[in-house]
Amino acid sequence: MTALRWARGALHATAVTLFVLMVGLVLAQVVARKFFEPLVWGEELARYLFIWVAFLGWVVATERRSHIAITQFSERASPRLQQLLGWAGDIGIVVLMVWLLWFGMKLVDNNRDVETVTLFFNYAVVYAVLPVAAAAIGGLTVAKMRERFGQ
Repeated sequence: MTALRWARGALHATAVTLFVLMVGLVLAQVVARKFFEPLVWGEELARYLFIWVAFLGWVVATERRSHIAITQFSERASPRLQQLLGWAGDIGIVVLMVWLLWFGMKLVDNNRDVETVTLFFNYAVVYAVLPVAAAAIGGLTVAKMRERFGQ
């Protein structure tokens, strides 16, 4: 349990830190453009931080089970059908996450030697969030399925 708690804290701290960096960088860009020399690299880095924040936010929303859901049909279904719909949804998520993990690893591998325009790293760093998020969401969904199986 402590490893899970540590991972959750690390996820939230990373997402918050990257969000604060992104907002601070965009603010610094505005100030620099108005009063000083523009930050040539700032817009590109802010874009990459936004991508990471969005994917980590997806993981956080999955972990908190706070995604928007249309439940009009499932709430009116019988308890047995609700359980089957839950299983079907979870299996669909796991299949999608396995595909995204595979595709994300391929994207990372294909972009190891492609450099960003103004920054010091390659695009593999940007694309690495896809397999990371897919593995995290897949793991969270499998944990939810194990929890549901115990019911």
